[in-house]
Amino acid sequence: MNVKIILTVVLLVFVAGSIGYMIVNEKKAGAVVSEERIEPASKNVASEEIETNTNQVIQSSIAKTKSEDAQQNNQLVVYYFHGDKRCPTCHKLETYAKEALDTYFADEISSENIVWKVVNVDRTENSHFIQDYKLVTKSVVLSKVANGKEIEWKNLNNIWQKVRDKDRYLQYIRESILMGFEGKDS
Repeated sequence: MNVKIILTVVLLVFVAGSIGYMIVNEKKAGAVVSEERIEPASKNVASEEIETNTNQVIQSSIAKTKSEDAQQNNQLVVYYFHGDKRCPTCHKLETYAKEALDTYFADEISSENIVWKVVNVDRTENSHFIQDYKLVTKSVVLSKVANGKEIEWKNLNNIWQKVRDKDRYLQYIRESILMGFEGKDS
């Protein structure tokens, strides 16, 4: 009879522990989901917050219109493609490319003649880029767009050789953009 009671207690403790574990994991998962979700403004929002939100919507609308206008003209899209796992060098590749754009092409970025996009190709909706640009690793790709359609692209394959020397890397990005697509790397 003692063995039966001990087994019953052990099983009850196991079940209770499993339920507690599930509850903790559900709370963690709920916290992650709630961080990503945008909650609508409550009815008791102060007038300043409403004004701020309205201004943000207006600015967003203006930016979208600018972007649509830029897409009707010629535009250069500079992509940085990465995956879920990123080493320190991968982060440098992205940071240096963005720095080159901010340093040498600030006016073009503000006028949206050059657009910077960071894309995680490990996400299902972005996996097509692997075939589109023949990606084999983290990459910077230049894409010429005319009237909303890509007309030409170039993969800057030498970023890995230049990343150890920041100045050479920045100049490589700058020269690749200035030279256009002569002497393609892709």
